[in-house]
Amino acid sequence: MHAGAIRKDARSGQSLAEVLIAVAIGAILITAGVTLIVPALQSNKDAAKIQVAASLGKGLLDNVRSWAGGNWNAVLALATGTGNTYYLNTSSSPFTVSAPGSVQSLVVGTSTYTRSFYLMDVERDSGGNIVTSGGTYDPSTKLLTVVYGWLGGTVNSMTTYLVRSNNSVFYQTSWAGGPGAAGPVTSTNSQFASSTNIDYGTATGSLYVAIPGY
Repeated sequence: MHAGAIRKDARSGQSLAEVLIAVAIGAILITAGVTLIVPALQSNKDAAKIQVAASLGKGLLDNVRSWAGGNWNAVLALATGTGNTYYLNTSSSPFTVSAPGSVQSLVVGTSTYTRSFYLMDVERDSGGNIVTSGGTYDPSTKLLTVVYGWLGGTVNSMTTYLVRSNNSVFYQTSWAGGPGAAGPVTSTNSQFASSTNIDYGTATGSLYVAIPGY
């Protein structure tokens, strides 16, 4: 065999080895790229779902605020505690509340999202500050928690306080002063504006209808 032929075979063998090495390196790089890209795509997908879920949760929170502002008695009628979850039916006005223990399901795109809310009673100390225990029950304040997420995904929550629009109570315990208090008034006294056939002097703090002849 001539020396030239030997050198030619060596070069051919070297080229084949280089090709195999290049293919192996390329396969490694592709595998590494896929390993990085797939989690990134999943992360972007989850981030989009988190945004949608948070938007739905915020929508429910705003709707509950609006509903509570228009009907505080309906708020007081709801059972409190984490096990008493509700959602609002907003297809008509005024809004109505679901049965206790309910969770709303909403389909957005190809995903199913869930949302609900529950209420907790609030206590205040002698200075009017909210306390976790040892205070006095405040019927004009509730702690609202909205829970939201998607099926197979994470569950999050947001909280706020609901406060009755007019958080003051007007007490008047005596009407002994009789008529003459022209309204509206900003503080209590012992009078009322006017009356007909009213007995206000027999029992302090009470009004009686005076029926003629009796």
